[in-house]
Amino acid sequence: MKKITLLAITICLTFTACTPEEYLKPKSPAVTQDDQSLKEEESKNLEKMYNEIVALSDSNAACSGDWDFIAIGKKPCGEPEKYIPYSLKINKTDFLAKVNSYNAKQETFNNKWNISSTCEVVPKPVAAACINGKATLLYQADQNIEKQELEKLYDEIIALSINNASCYGDWDFTAIGSKPCGGPEKYIPYFVKVNRTDDFFAKINMYKAKQMEFNRKWNISSTCDVVSEPIAAACIDEKPTLLYRADQKIEEQELQKLYNEIIALSDINKPCTGEWSFTAIGSKSCGGPEKYIPYSLNINTADFFAKINEYTMMQEMFNYKWKLYSTCDVPRRPKSVDCVDGKATFIYN
Repeated sequence: MKKITLLAITICLTFTACTPEEYLKPKSPAVTQDDQSLKEEESKNLEKMYNEIVALSDSNAACSGDWDFIAIGKKPCGEPEKYIPYSLKINKTDFLAKVNSYNAKQETFNNKWNISSTCEVVPKPVAAACINGKATLLYQADQNIEKQELEKLYDEIIALSINNASCYGDWDFTAIGSKPCGGPEKYIPYFVKVNRTDDFFAKINMYKAKQMEFNRKWNISSTCDVVSEPIAAACIDEKPTLLYRADQKIEEQELQKLYNEIIALSDINKPCTGEWSFTAIGSKSCGGPEKYIPYSLNINTADFFAKINEYTMMQEMFNYKWKLYSTCDVPRRPKSVDCVDGKATFIYN
C-alpha cells in the first residue's frame, strides 16, 4: 500500500507539478445542481422573511408618531447587515421575535453555504423619525449639523439682545428654547430698545420651534426640573445680569438692617428728653422721600446723616434695579417734634 501511495505521488509530481500537500488535502464536495437549487430556495425564503419584517415595521406606510431602529441580518464576519426603522405603534414583541429569527437563519445560511462579504462596519444610527413623510434613519453627523445650526441661531439672538456690547439703560428678560419635557431651556436678558418686533422675538420664536423639533426628532431627553424665572434684569458690574427673588430678598434684608441702625442712632426708641428734629429718609420709586423720622439733637448727627444718605441712595438703586413701583403720594411733612408721654411725636399743626 505504501508503494502504491509513493508511486501516485511520484506520478503527480512528474506529470502535473502538484505538491504533496495538494494531493493529500481533502477536497470540498462539488456543488451539485440540487445544492444550487436549495441555496436559491433558502435565499428566497430569507428575502421573503425580510420583506415580512419590513412590512411589520410600518416603514413603508404613512409616517406618523414615534419611531425607533434595530439592527437586522448577520454579515459572515458577524456585523449587522443593516439597520431599519420601525414604528412604536406596532406589536413590538412579535416584530423583535421575527427579527431575531431572521438573524439566526441568515447566520446559518452564511455558514452552510460558505458566504463571504466585506467586513466593513455599517454606520449605526442614533435615532429614527418621520422626515418629509418617510421613516428615516438619523445619524450622528446629521445631528451635529443641526446642533451647529441651532447654536448659530442662538448666537444671533444673543448678538441682537445687547446694545452695541455696552451695558447701560433699561433691561428686561425673556424665556428662550424648549426642554424635551416642556418649559423654557433658560432665560436671557435683553436691552429694552432692541428691535424686538422684526428681529429679536421673531428669532426667539424660531429658535424655540427648531429646538422642539430637534428634541423630538433626535429623541433628546433631559431633567424636567423647572428653570428658575428671574424677576428682573439689570446692569451689574457692567454686565447684563438676571436678577432673582432670592437676590432681592438679600438686598431687602441689607436695607432693613441699615434702617434699623438709623433708628437706633436716632434715639427714637429711648425715653424722649431734650430737643428733637426730623428728617426725610428713603426714596420712593416715583421720587420723593419714603417717610420722615424724628431724631434727638443730642446724638452724633454727622454719623446719623451719613447713614441717612447711604440708605436713601441704596433704596433708590434698589427700586431702579428691581423695577419697583409705588404710589406717588407725598408723605405729609411734619412741622416739629415734641415729647408726648415720653415718646418723640410729630406735630403737624
